[in-house]
Amino acid sequence: MEEAVRASGVAIAVGVVVLSFIAWFARWLQDRRFVRGIERDPGSARLPPGSMGWPLIGEMFDFLRCFKFSGRPDDFIARRKERYGETGIYRSHLFGHPVIVTCSPDLNKQVLGSLTEEGTFSTGWPSSQLLGNSVANIDGTLHKRIRKHLMKAFNSPRALDSHLSTAQPIFNSTLEDWVSKKKIVAYDETKIMTFRNICDVLVSLKSPALLDTMEPLYRGLMAGLRSTTINIPGTAFHHALKCKKKLSSILSDELKKRKEQGVQKHDFMQILIDSVDDNGNKLSEVEIVDNILSLILGGHESTSNVMTWGLYYLAKYPEILEKLKEETFSIRTGKALDDLLTTEDIKSMKYASKVAEELIRLTNLPPFIFRRVVKDAVLNGYKFPKNWKVLVWIRSIHIDPKYYDDPLAFNPDRWNNFMPKPGVYSVFGGGPRYCPGSNFARLQVMMFLHHVCLKYRWELLNPESGIAFDPHPRPRDGAELLFSRAS
Repeated sequence: MEEAVRASGVAIAVGVVVLSFIAWFARWLQDRRFVRGIERDPGSARLPPGSMGWPLIGEMFDFLRCFKFSGRPDDFIARRKERYGETGIYRSHLFGHPVIVTCSPDLNKQVLGSLTEEGTFSTGWPSSQLLGNSVANIDGTLHKRIRKHLMKAFNSPRALDSHLSTAQPIFNSTLEDWVSKKKIVAYDETKIMTFRNICDVLVSLKSPALLDTMEPLYRGLMAGLRSTTINIPGTAFHHALKCKKKLSSILSDELKKRKEQGVQKHDFMQILIDSVDDNGNKLSEVEIVDNILSLILGGHESTSNVMTWGLYYLAKYPEILEKLKEETFSIRTGKALDDLLTTEDIKSMKYASKVAEELIRLTNLPPFIFRRVVKDAVLNGYKFPKNWKVLVWIRSIHIDPKYYDDPLAFNPDRWNNFMPKPGVYSVFGGGPRYCPGSNFARLQVMMFLHHVCLKYRWELLNPESGIAFDPHPRPRDGAELLFSRAS
């Protein structure tokens, strides 16, 4: 009996040794596959410290463990800092690609700014098949030309007036609908509201039947953007391509109808149709459709998430809600409750602006920004090999106590006379690809905060539900609320 136990113990020990060796050898092969040829020349710059993980999956298991299973996304960067030092740059293998991860203000600023401007780095995500000729997906002079059109459109007085007059009635009708429901899941309801809003503001699409058709198509397209680009039936990417085709057809039909019937509408699509650059060039129909599609995709989900967190944090911090309400009612002096906000009102919303900024910082949508290395580069003594991806990790900086006091606290007052250093606040990207709709997003959040504080009250049903981080940070229960009209 003792011999059998001893033999069993020896077998287990040998098995552990063999499995450990196999695991080590597999990781060594993976590292050798990507690193050997690049670092063969002893005189060349070296790759950043790090590991390429396991064959095929790289370090995705560790990524998913941090973001999906443990609910501690910041461990991903913290672990690398502990293991390799606070270099602010690491190598890895994620999302099917060898990647360089940058997570310091200086490196992030250079990658997003000057090195993207000069063409060393380009867009690295998502697939060009899904977003076509949108500003998020193109490079060089074409990107500059279309971006100039979008900046003009987003920042024109005409666009601001259209946004103010279109969005607010949608917010008000939605809030009344929430009152009738009494109990809502904010994460779901704000998505529906912002989708209606952005489709109306951008393309004047109001038909409930049409919006009900489009909304699942956008969900399918978004799922494809987050998936591996395998185009075979049954995959998320294949489904996303079909969704993109149907959505493009809907937007193209709207565009053609306007041109054929000579219809002029007060929306973003019309601004793009009428827009002419410094050389007299107008956007093509394909460019208009692809950019509208991309703007609806990017605008409604990210903005709705910020609004969800607004309801969540204001419910948990009644003293902040009171300060916001004081400003809200002061703006209403001499106005009826149903009057819409004006441009002058927006300018006077100083505290609401700080609340919006703090919400946007804390939500960290997305936690990182993709770039692709177009040509070999060296930065801070480390090599960026051609065709590798770069993950500009912005989340770790937004919650770093070196740059923000008590960074995980919801504190709008931190924005009192506070100007973040370059590279420290990158929620809308940076450099030549800085989001052209950043002010548009801020304005939506501020308008929503104003109207929800004006006539309503809400209470979290599960204030300790915790946070889910995949695909974006959100209350784990979606922020279940009791919602009613204030007495």
